[in-house]
Amino acid sequence: MGEVLHVGALVTTAAGACCVAADRPAARVRELLIAALMLLAMGDMVVGGGRVPAVFWAAALLLAALVAVAPGRGRRGADRRMRAFDALGAVLMAALLLAAHVPASAGSSHHGSGAMPLVVLTLVGVAAYAVGAVALFVTAHRDRPLVTRLPPLAMGASAVLMAAPLVVG
Repeated sequence: MGEVLHVGALVTTAAGACCVAADRPAARVRELLIAALMLLAMGDMVVGGGRVPAVFWAAALLLAALVAVAPGRGRRGADRRMRAFDALGAVLMAALLLAAHVPASAGSSHHGSGAMPLVVLTLVGVAAYAVGAVALFVTAHRDRPLVTRLPPLAMGASAVLMAAPLVVG
């Protein structure tokens, strides 16, 4: 079941990345960087069997999130919200990758708490992110084509699908 959910998350991430690429690619290089990293990380974990350690992907996603929110030329409010949402998505994906690959036993960490605090925090983050995705889909870029508005919705769905195995498994 977990594999099916992860493949679904990979498909929704790919759809979101395609929408980002189709929507003014020259103006959204930072967003494309995050989308490409997410696809590579998820592809490695789902299809490639995790050949690259999850901590590497998490570090790369966190770095991409920092690059995404680095100061640049002036942008409108909706563009800044989309950029911040993409960066939050990268941070959340890093947390999901780590939560899925940290041992869950009680004695697995120095303080004896295992992965449970990370998993709970990540699940709360996923829920908030999914609500934010719907809100951003409804409010941002109302005057633009659907391809501009779909990436947040696809990222929210992907986060929910990636988090589902943490809940059921």
